[in-house]
Amino acid sequence: MQDWDSLRIVLAVARHGGLNGAARCLGVTHATVSRQLARAEEQAGLRLFDRLPTGLVPTAPGRTAIAHAEEVEARVHALDFALEAERGQGPGALAITVPPLVANADFAADIAVFRARHPGIVLSLLGDNRVLNLHRREADVALRVSHSPAESLWGRIIARQRAGWFASRDYIEAHQAVLSGEDRQRPLPYVAFTAWTAPRPAALEARFPGAVPVIESDDMITALNLARAGQVMVRAPCLIGAGDAVLIRVPGLALIDYAPIWAVTHPDLRRVPRVAEFIRFIAARFAARAETYFGPDG
Repeated sequence: MQDWDSLRIVLAVARHGGLNGAARCLGVTHATVSRQLARAEEQAGLRLFDRLPTGLVPTAPGRTAIAHAEEVEARVHALDFALEAERGQGPGALAITVPPLVANADFAADIAVFRARHPGIVLSLLGDNRVLNLHRREADVALRVSHSPAESLWGRIIARQRAGWFASRDYIEAHQAVLSGEDRQRPLPYVAFTAWTAPRPAALEARFPGAVPVIESDDMITALNLARAGQVMVRAPCLIGAGDAVLIRVPGLALIDYAPIWAVTHPDLRRVPRVAEFIRFIAARFAARAETYFGPDG
């Protein structure tokens, strides 16, 4: 196996567990991946994957090929980063990945200003909740909501965040007796998230012993829609809850710390002018509206 194209196919099939996922990742057809994988196995003189009903599983020779392919991939990306750093001040492309809920109207205005200031930079915005791999150059800059981004990346916190409990006005009116402390028996329904380590937050239970998680969700947009419909209250970052046209803060519940927003990049790209300029720019824009993310002091 002497060519990088064969190794790329082997890696893609291994990472996505089959031909369809590899084809989507590489932007080619299923038939192309199948043909190139067969060619790679012919070059190797060995079967690299077992074809099982659940997908393609690497054989022992396949695992060896994958390990070496990952080393080659790392060197290819290292060369790409080194060449990018050598290109200097000229214009070029800049791929930015940002969680959809962070890419609100304010962020859109930020991008408009940046484009006006730097018309030579061609922006690509990837609205994705997945943590794209910056080491494989899936993006140049990532805005991430995290307590601790990968240590192998370089970046800075651009916004400290807090979260609060939010609900519709109808919900708050319907549960006024509970929220005021007059009724400590009636249930106070809320939506819990599957990512929580415990479905009953201690601070909420201490303040309102009757709080009950009546729905569990793995998605913030779904949870917000349930809250807007008056079914539950929801814990959300101030960025999302306070900016909602329907939801308001639930009285009696304090704001709590929430994961900050980071701007991160690969260490080898941090001094590429357009990367450094975007991180400086977006950090200043987010800092100018700090209360949007941190919430009011009162």
